[in-house]
Amino acid sequence: MSDARRLRPNGGKKADAAEGGVWRRERRESSFPVRGEAGRSTQSNAKAGLWLVGLIFLAGLVLFARDVLVPALQKLWAEEVAPRLAGVPALSERRVPSPEEAADPRRVPPAAHREELMEALQQPRPVAVELPVAIAPGFRVAGFRAAALAHEIDLVPEPPRGVRLPARFGVAYYGGLALNAERPYRLMLVQEGSARRLYVDRNRNGDFTDDGEALRSEGSGRFAAGLKLPLAEVTGGRLEGIYDLWFYLDDRRDDQLHVYSRTQLAGEVSVEGRRIPAVLADNVLLDGDYTNDGIALDLDGDRRFDGALERVGPGETLELGGRSYRFRVSW
Repeated sequence: MSDARRLRPNGGKKADAAEGGVWRRERRESSFPVRGEAGRSTQSNAKAGLWLVGLIFLAGLVLFARDVLVPALQKLWAEEVAPRLAGVPALSERRVPSPEEAADPRRVPPAAHREELMEALQQPRPVAVELPVAIAPGFRVAGFRAAALAHEIDLVPEPPRGVRLPARFGVAYYGGLALNAERPYRLMLVQEGSARRLYVDRNRNGDFTDDGEALRSEGSGRFAAGLKLPLAEVTGGRLEGIYDLWFYLDDRRDDQLHVYSRTQLAGEVSVEGRRIPAVLADNVLLDGDYTNDGIALDLDGDRRFDGALERVGPGETLELGGRSYRFRVSW
């Protein structure tokens, strides 16, 4: 009995309670390591978040310096610091020129803005020198020298009123070409099967039956043919020779012809003692008048009239040797 009490003091219940207490204590102790691992994971996540925020902040600083700070410093250097070092007024010290100063061609007034300064530094355009170009004495009928500009002639299926038509023909379209402000040359494009013919009222009397044979296609396309007219008739008696026209049909339309003149006039113009080969072409306005189409000049001496710099349109000027020239073509 005494041995049993020594082994189990206070009876079996306290011992069981003690055992139960040990078990609960062990359970609490076993939960501590789990909570410690979660805490370390949370701390590492917080550190990673701080690093990310720091990197974003640094990237923002770099972008701010690149897009805002550096351009501002460059502008400050160019507008304020560099001019002072060069001994000229800075941009903030400049003023807007008065109207009298701006109108004075002898001086360049200071400007308040860079755009105004650049505009003020530009020299005034020189006054164009008028150069008369007379066709009759020095120009002759030449071949195809300069590039030609094609013009469109719209065709309609209804014939003009009062015109006399051939006795028999296929599908026809009608149009006209006015030269020298006279009665137009009426045109009649006829299609018979795959073949096409162009009737031209050459004598402009409204009759398609008394002008000889119709023009037949000479090219490889749908239709292309040349028409030769007296140059004196086209120009009002001012020039003798042949006025050569070339017609061709639009590749996609049956109701539109294209035409350009292949008769050009060759001569020379004198600019400051320099003789320059020149060509007059009835291009801009296809009307038989060679005075309203500008002039082409062989400026580089290659015997060709190509490039925009060698063509001077009507009313345009040519910059040559620091001077400006305008060519006034007349008969």
